[in-house]
Amino acid sequence: MIVDKSKTIHIDNEHSIEFGKASWDSSVESIRRRKNRKNGSFDPMSSSEIPIDGDSINLGIGRLVCECLKLDKISIQDMLKVFKELKDSMTRQGVTIP
Repeated sequence: MIVDKSKTIHIDNEHSIEFGKASWDSSVESIRRRKNRKNGSFDPMSSSEIPIDGDSINLGIGRLVCECLKLDKISIQDMLKVFKELKDSMTRQGVTIP
């Protein structure tokens, strides 16, 4: 993955969220839940990378979130956070929310 370090979100010494170009195709934007080893080096076995946009079989982040919601796997507290961020994103993108 080619990481856009300006978009990296540091959670703690071992965890971060990274955005960048996918390791399998540089034309695809992806997101990674990064896990570091105790010594600070990258742990690829404990880090997952997925595409942000769906592809021909629709396996992007939106699909994953929708499938979790269908199975009630996201807490009400987290849903409220997601709803706020969805609303803010739609407003930034010029969508009028009734």
